[in-house]
Amino acid sequence: MKYKKLTSVLLGSAVTAAMVLTPGAAASAQASATKAAATASAGAVVERDSVRCSKPSGKWANYSWGEGNTSVTIHFNNHCSHKVSVKIRFVAKSSVGDNGPKYRCMTVNAKTKGKKKFPARLYKAYSVTRVARCS
Repeated sequence: MKYKKLTSVLLGSAVTAAMVLTPGAAASAQASATKAAATASAGAVVERDSVRCSKPSGKWANYSWGEGNTSVTIHFNNHCSHKVSVKIRFVAKSSVGDNGPKYRCMTVNAKTKGKKKFPARLYKAYSVTRVARCS
């Protein structure tokens, strides 16, 4: 019985050593790791921001977004027991043309989750600031 265990351990070690020492296996493993990293970096970068709730204390209204080609979708999750209005600051994607920031306002109902799409071909969302109300 002891010999069977020893044989399986030695065979497992030999297979592992052969895989490590074979240049083709190492190169393919490195290539697949590089491809996975490139895929992750090519994906959209998600930005996040939050505003504190008045009630209940310690809760937040959370916002997240990613940069699109012609629009920006703002995802929200309001944990507050009241409506929350925020001003979203958009900044220019390039230095060509009007470089001033643009602002959009959005009101989110209490205890809701969802998303809202904004047209933004030349701008990208930058930050979220709480306001008393959208006018």
